[in-house]
Amino acid sequence: MKKVLVIGGSMFTGRVFSIKASRNGGYMLHVVNRGNFPLDLERVTQYKCDRLHAGKIAELVPDDAFDALIDFCAYEPGDIAPMVNALGGRVKQYIFISTASVYAPGAGFLNEDAPLFHAEENVSDPGIDYLCKKIALEQELITACEKAGIAYTIIRPTFIYGPFNYAPRESYFIGLIAKKHAVPVPYDASSRFNFVYVHDIADALMACVSDERSYGAVFNLAGTEAMTYPLYINELERCNGAPFDKQEKSVAQVEKENIPLPFPLTGDSLIDGGKYSQTFGFSYTPFSEGMDNTFRIFYSLANESL
Repeated sequence: MKKVLVIGGSMFTGRVFSIKASRNGGYMLHVVNRGNFPLDLERVTQYKCDRLHAGKIAELVPDDAFDALIDFCAYEPGDIAPMVNALGGRVKQYIFISTASVYAPGAGFLNEDAPLFHAEENVSDPGIDYLCKKIALEQELITACEKAGIAYTIIRPTFIYGPFNYAPRESYFIGLIAKKHAVPVPYDASSRFNFVYVHDIADALMACVSDERSYGAVFNLAGTEAMTYPLYINELERCNGAPFDKQEKSVAQVEKENIPLPFPLTGDSLIDGGKYSQTFGFSYTPFSEGMDNTFRIFYSLANESL
């Protein structure tokens, strides 16, 4: 049985991973988070502790070795190195959930060799600040793990969708549909983007644990289908089983009215997840299949709130 230490793991991606791994007889999880969302799962031991207290975490968890540590919630530079130092030789592999937003803008699908984003100093945009910190954390991971003799794996997911998603992406649209409100549609948006189903991330992480093919590797996680706003709206109507009220807006209107559309309006944001597929023989869930389940769950939640 593989023993895994999870940092975070109680909300969106981490929660789905914890649920799926707990149902797989080959994993024993020890989850450390602030305890705001209890897991109450078989083969999962949960510890209440802030990740900033790495020394305390080292005291709480068992002394025996973990096959892997999976870090879902490292956001600030300095989050990773103390964890590596505190746990010493008790962790064989450190898997860090980064983001595919680390890449510099480019046309077409971007693979792991694409240039990373470079920002000038004194960045004020929260989105750019976020990705710059993820880039810094990736380097921190590599440096700390190489010094400690620990294998590392970097996971870069594109836009994640699915149950428990707290980011107002699919839930934004589905909530409007459930409440019979008009859905804003940017008719002149030129963007293309792709997604990865949260269950695919959970499966991919389980496969990476203790697999030497993931040691020292960087993997994008992204489905193969390039989406646009019109295609996305079509998928929502298919899931809904009927057309819904739409309100066409220009990109200029969306920006002027501060309409919180969750995906890019111009330019490509396409990520190539083929390296992981080829390495592990993995097939991503078709977008229509993942959206069927996602729509049903968020539509039901939206109706409950009416």
